[in-house]
Amino acid sequence: MLVDAHQHIGDCRVFDADVDESAVRESIATHELDHVLVMPFPGARDPVAIHDRIAALSRDTAGAVRGIVNLTPHQDHGAYAAEAERCVTELGFVALKLHTLGHAVDPGSRDGWVVFEQATRLGVPVIVHTGGAGEPFAHPARLLAPAREWNETTVVMAHAGMGVASGEAAAVAEVCPNVYLETSWCGVLDTAMIARRIGSERMLMGSDAAENVGIEIAKHRAIGLSKDQVADCLGLTAQRVFGL
Repeated sequence: MLVDAHQHIGDCRVFDADVDESAVRESIATHELDHVLVMPFPGARDPVAIHDRIAALSRDTAGAVRGIVNLTPHQDHGAYAAEAERCVTELGFVALKLHTLGHAVDPGSRDGWVVFEQATRLGVPVIVHTGGAGEPFAHPARLLAPAREWNETTVVMAHAGMGVASGEAAAVAEVCPNVYLETSWCGVLDTAMIARRIGSERMLMGSDAAENVGIEIAKHRAIGLSKDQVADCLGLTAQRVFGL
């Protein structure tokens, strides 16, 4: 089982990017991925339209692609809840994204908490951008309060602190059993440290870009994990977390 738990399609005003569906398709074919979890970028001009494109890509790939909701919670909370519900219940999306950097959201703020509230209502995990890019809101410690408050909801730290804050990310996961770490952009030493501290059964492989998939797969195979531990990181944990 190979699962990339973090890719994007569409346009992005925040990071000046635009990725089309072909990148996802090529990553599936090249690396024989069983699933790719895909979301709009923060700063998409029309995230609802990107959600629809992801749903179409899921249909075209026989479910290999699964969607993640990513839109700013800095809007009417009823409108946010309606789009989240549409994506999960009608389009089969498997998580909600809270982008601390791209949407300038403090996870502990009133708008931040609406993401956790809606994920809990819909029975899906919350994925949160963490790491050096996006401080102070992206500090892993900012997730302590919401992870404890919504302790029956799985919280995935995207980028696992991104190296500079990976120790902090591991510390939060140590005290919050509902917190999992997705390790894109972490170096090999930080990834090995995370495995020692929280175990492979709470680690997920993500690329953040189709070009990174091969590197991320190789990284997990290079840090001295057992065959079973590598299998957790590369897909089995994601399969459990997202019900794939």
